[in-house]
Formats: sequence, structure tokens, C-alpha cells
Amino acid sequence: ESPPTEEKIELIRRFMAVVGIQSRLDSGSFLERYAFVPELGWHEGSSENRNESNILDSLTGPIGELKAAYEKYRSVYQSEYEQHLIWEFTEYELRQLIAFFESSVGKHYLDGTWRMEAYIRTNMEETEQALVAEAVQSYRSG
Repeated sequence: ESPPTEEKIELIRRFMAVVGIQSRLDSGSFLERYAFVPELGWHEGSSENRNESNILDSLTGPIGELKAAYEKYRSVYQSEYEQHLIWEFTEYELRQLIAFFESSVGKHYLDGTWRMEAYIRTNMEETEQALVAEAVQSYRSG
């Protein structure tokens, strides 16, 4: 397989920017979900008596640590996305996708999809907790 052309690399970078992949890679924001997983033990050994500033730190501290640790892996994530996109899409397909996502309909699609996922995640939180609890109970009772 031949290496991608400079044009294809530029198209991949434009695609990543327009669909928001690049901003997530630049910020490491996709890792934030791990800051709220109690099973990871973020607060093990820390005092239970927290004042307001410590409460804020308990929320933002893990995010900061994740993003700091991410810096040494950032180029690996960048390369993985770029290599997959090189494999997944042709230059023609990338041009078509970019044209769509740069259009008003494409921008609305991206915004609407993000909002839909956020609202549904919030609206379904209790249902998912019940579903998971039910599945765990069923599994344990064998």
C-alpha cells in the first residue's frame, strides 16, 4: 500500500477539525469521563471532610491529572486517528464529507447529534442505572 498523498493528509486534517475530532484530541476532553468513575479510586486515602474548595478540587483535580498524563500519549492518539482515516476513506469521500459537514445542514447535524446524545444520556440516566442493577442482579443469581 502506498503512502497517502499530501492532499489526502490535508483532507484528513480538515475532516478531523470540522467534525470535532481534532479539538477533542487537542484538549484530551474525551478522557474526562474517567474522572467520575469512583472505582478508579481517585479519592482513596483523602479526607472525607472537604470544604468548598476541596470539593471543587475533587472534581477538577482528576481531570487535570488525566490531561497532564495524556500529553505523553497525545501523538499516539493523533496518529491512530489519522492512520484509520487514511485507511477508511478515499480522497473523494473525504472531500464529500468535508463539504457536507462544512454546510449549514452538516453543522446542524453535528450540533444536533451532540445535543441529542447529551439530553438522552441525562434523561436515561435513571433508566440505565436500573437496567444495569437488574442485569447485575440477574447475573449474580445465575
